[in-house]
Amino acid sequence: MLFRSRREALRTVLVKAGFTIEHSTAGLYLWATRDEDCWTTVDWFAQRGILVAPGAFYGPSGERHVRIALTGTDERVAAAVARIAD
Repeated sequence: MLFRSRREALRTVLVKAGFTIEHSTAGLYLWATRDEDCWTTVDWFAQRGILVAPGAFYGPSGERHVRIALTGTDERVAAAVARIAD
């Protein structure tokens, strides 16, 4: 998978799971929100065995977002997509 493929696979499954993707047209990360406190979202991902960065680490404007890296291996990204889809 190229980064574009990883981005599209994650974007698709996240939107189906109720997330909005913002400010993520390029780069190595997706910024996702369900308009809830980022720590609630971090916990949702952790329950699925997925590590994400809380947006609060990046300042007040990120407090309702999480940052999801596209830098994992293809296998790990595919596994994350499968876990989110369940």
